[in-house]
This record gives sequence, structure tokens and C-alpha cells, in this order.
Amino acid sequence: MRALSKVIGLCFAAAALNVPVFAQEHAEPAPPEPSVTPLALSFSNEGLSGPGADQLRAHVENSQFIAIGEDHGFADAPVLLSAFAAEGSDHGFDTYAVETGPWSADWVRDRLNHGGVDGYASDLAGRPLAIPFLSMREEADVAAQFLGDGQLWGIDQEFIGSPLIHLEWFADRLGGSEAGQELRSWLDTEKSAFATGNQQAIFMASADQGKWDRLREMFAGDTDASERIDALERSQSIYMANFSGRGFDNNTDRVALIREYFLKNWTAAQADGAVAPRVLFKMGAVHIGRGTSPMKTFDIGSLLEGVAAANGMEILRVAYLPVGGEQLSVRPSSDGAFSVVPVSRGAQLAVQMRDAGVDMDVVREGEGHYIIDLEPVRRAMGNKGLNDADGMFRFVVLGFDYLVTTNTGKAGTPLAER
Repeated sequence: MRALSKVIGLCFAAAALNVPVFAQEHAEPAPPEPSVTPLALSFSNEGLSGPGADQLRAHVENSQFIAIGEDHGFADAPVLLSAFAAEGSDHGFDTYAVETGPWSADWVRDRLNHGGVDGYASDLAGRPLAIPFLSMREEADVAAQFLGDGQLWGIDQEFIGSPLIHLEWFADRLGGSEAGQELRSWLDTEKSAFATGNQQAIFMASADQGKWDRLREMFAGDTDASERIDALERSQSIYMANFSGRGFDNNTDRVALIREYFLKNWTAAQADGAVAPRVLFKMGAVHIGRGTSPMKTFDIGSLLEGVAAANGMEILRVAYLPVGGEQLSVRPSSDGAFSVVPVSRGAQLAVQMRDAGVDMDVVREGEGHYIIDLEPVRRAMGNKGLNDADGMFRFVVLGFDYLVTTNTGKAGTPLAER
């Protein structure tokens, strides 16, 4: 039960990363105290502004990808992505890759196209946990800017709550037939499991091989349905690895799926000689940073480095990690899925940045956002400082170009409470 609850929550605790220290003949001298001053940064759907804006803006023209790595549940992370979309519009940044399954992304796009954000919110009523991350109003507002053909890419597994929409799709496809009625009973069970917080009863945790075989039997010869069934069963196998304590298998198989879906979209976007797209990403920070992640995987962020380089381009990586304020937490419960909680790990990050020589008083005493250039931070830390740092902090410092932070983080707004 505890493992399953951790998977469903939107705010995952990052695991520690153990990096071996190679023997050296001489101890490296302690680095001088760095002097890094955060610069104020403002952003909106019209673009970037403030003293720190030029540093970020300078990278846009020569970047194939702009990737924001976040801790989930903040209102302003999607706004930062929207600002980059505005800054990059003249350079072709019109594609958004989201941490959502491809079929779920199609569902979101269809709802946004048909009824806008308010209509999409109505469609989420009764199933607020069906779509990861795009279940916040701020996220939906930004996704609505990318509704053209091929502009919103879902590149992750189908989320653990997604059968709340997929079972409905399957049932509608079979209409009032006996099989259709059977599927509606499955959907009723799924809704009840989420409404009561009975996590062991949800489809992704309880479906056995017999149920998958029955679903395939219902849709024999239906290619579209069969592809969706395959995707759901593959997603369940990734979750089941976590439920059974095989965390490395869970992370490794998920990363393989993310890479596969990204490359499928990347290739399709260049069909018939089309120019390679400029793509904006926003995913959990562990997915977007360069190098081996704290989950001990070589994630999509590292793949993007090579893809961009092959085109003679770069990738701009920005970590969005507030050090204070509030964020939205999501847990299935009979009392409601959403709660606003203090920023997780924020105080720890602030101390680590201060110890690395960043003037965090600027952030602590301010009310807006600030940008921290991580290049001078990692150089000042040197091998010894980086080796001594905990895994997640080392990953952020080495894996991103900039940190955008604030002491007044704002929680995202749920589109549907229940």
C-alpha cells in the first residue's frame, strides 16, 4: 500500500545518487568561496523580463530544445515554459513535450480543442487523477497554446489513473453491447476505487492476465484499440515493478518508453523533409538533467544532448525548484485528491546553495523569482565539493544550466477537486 501511494503522488522524493570517488595522488585544494549573486527574473506568457532575462534569452536562438526540470505541483513552472515559448516563437519553438502518455495527451488535446480549459475541467470532474500534471489550471492554460497537429507530444507512460478515461473510451467504442456494459462495470469499479482511496483495487494495480486477455478479445481486429491496450499493459508492467520493490527496473523501463515515444514523435515531425522541430519540455527534474539521474538512469535529458549536437544546436536546461512557499500535493483519498503543502526539500536546497557560495539572502528576502547561473557554482565546488554533495543536489548543479527559484512558491490550482 505504501509503495503504491508513493507512485500515485505527484511529488516524488528524489533518491540519493552514489558516485564513486576515484583515487587521486594529491588532495585537491579547497576551492575559493564562490560569489554568485542571484538575479531577479520575471516571466509571463508574453516572455521574460528583469535583470536575469538576458542570460536565458541569449540561449534561445541556438537551442534545439528548451527543457524545464521541475518539482511538480507549482503554478509558475508552466508559466515559465510559456514565457520561453514566447521568446522562441520567432525561432520555431511551437512544440511541447509533456510528461503524459500519448493517448492521454490526445484526450487532453481533444477536450481543449472542443471546450477550452473550462470544458476540459468539466470533463475531468469525477476523475481528477486521470491525467498527471495537466490536471492543474495553469498547466492546462499553457497546453492550450499547443493544439495544432503534432504540437503537443505525450512521451511518458499512461498514468496510473488514466484508465478512468481509457475504460470510458473502450466502453463507448462498443456502445450498448454486452461487452460495452461489461466495460462500464469495470469503469464503475475504477471510479469507486479512486473515490474511496482503495489503491489496491485500481485497474493498474489489480488487472491480471485474464483481464488483459478479455480486453483483447473484445477488440479483436480493432487496430486502434489494440495499440491502446498494448500501451496500457506496458505501463502497468512498469508500475508493477515498483509495487514489487524493483525500483531500478521500474525506472529503467520507464526511461526506455520515454525515449521511444520521443524518437517516434521526433522522426514523424521530420517526415517528407520537414525541418527538425524546436521542442519545449517540462518534466520532473530527474528526467531532464544531463548525466545519470538520482534514479540511476540515463534519462531523456541526456538523449536530447546528442540529438541537438547532431544538428549543430544546443539544449538549454533550467531547473525550476522553489526554496520556499507552497506546492500542490496529490494523493488518492476519500477526503479529496489535492492538498496544499509546504515546499518539499526547499529549505535543504537553500542551505546547499548557500554552502556552495550563492547569496541566498537575496532570494530569502525577495518575493519574486531569481535565476542562478550554475556554471560558476559547480566550478567553485570542484571535485571535492561535488563528491561530498548529496545525490540530488549534485545532479541539479551538474545537470542544469540555470536554477530558477523563489522563496514564495505558489501551489497549482486543481481543475477538478473530485
